Amino acid sequence: MSSPIILCSADYTSNFFDSPEFFLTVLRLVGFLALPVHIFGGYCILFKTPKEMISVEWTLLNLHLTSCFSDWSLSFLGTLYFFVPLMGASPLGILTRVGMGMPEISYLLEVAIASVAASVVVILENRFYILSSKNLWWHRFRFPFLVFTYLTVFTFFYPIYIDMPAGSDNKRDFILQTLPCLSDRMRELPLYLVVEDRWQFIKWTGSESIFLCTCLIILFVSIKWSLKQYGRNLSKKTLDLQKKLIRAIILQLAIPFSVIIIPTSYYSHFPYFIGSMNNIMFIIISNHGFVSTIVMLIVQKPYRDYLLKLLGVGGRGLKRRMGPPSVSLNIVQNNRML
Repeated sequence: MSSPIILCSADYTSNFFDSPEFFLTVLRLVGFLALPVHIFGGYCILFKTPKEMISVEWTLLNLHLTSCFSDWSLSFLGTLYFFVPLMGASPLGILTRVGMGMPEISYLLEVAIASVAASVVVILENRFYILSSKNLWWHRFRFPFLVFTYLTVFTFFYPIYIDMPAGSDNKRDFILQTLPCLSDRMRELPLYLVVEDRWQFIKWTGSESIFLCTCLIILFVSIKWSLKQYGRNLSKKTLDLQKKLIRAIILQLAIPFSVIIIPTSYYSHFPYFIGSMNNIMFIIISNHGFVSTIVMLIVQKPYRDYLLKLLGVGGRGLKRRMGPPSVSLNIVQNNRML
């Protein structure tokens, strides 16, 4: 192993916001506050989805469930206190207490996060399939494509997983030499180095990200193309409705996705360890599903109307404040509205 590079700045001092106590308290407090929102979102999808949205119901539910599972995996089951930019962590979650090792926890978290991205691909694929009038060519390949997409969720991180030593401690001395600024409290916890070279980790996870992002771009372009082709047989009103539909879907997906992208950008470029920034970054990432559910309840009109009804808020005044109303996911299929 090469000599460790010190990743603590000269003026770094530890404080309460760096501590695992602050991290766990905020993470689990927000997690418990998010639980009723997750349940309400699932209820709306299952019982308040109108017939016009029936073809998107199960893909929305799939995204909702994977997002919730990702949140709970990060917040409770496999909670990790990371030492970014060092590719190491201290396992603090429930699974550690019941004896699960760091390799299995890391693999679970990677699969949980990747499954959210795969669920987004499934939503866009479903839109393309419906808008293209169930194109016969794509009908033959969509099942293998979807199976392959979910296989990547379980395989891209596997090369790193099989090389990780068992247990909850790995190369503790290297971590302490690289991060001499760790507090005495942190030195008492298990310390695990996933990989010495973080770019090795980024290489494998980046490969999956490139694959999934490429799928999203291709599907988005295909949806726009199908809408243009299919729109020749539609009235202007129906065509405008479908364009609003696409914008509503993109809005629902883009806002929560930025919750992951922005903190990850920090991770990729910042050269020094700052515990408080790490804590904030992973608290944000761990609540991606919470944000996703809130956005869904706002941009999907049937769910928003039901929420406003429960709150006793008049929708008319809200619509004036929000501007043009968002649309429900009315699906055009075979030249008629389902």
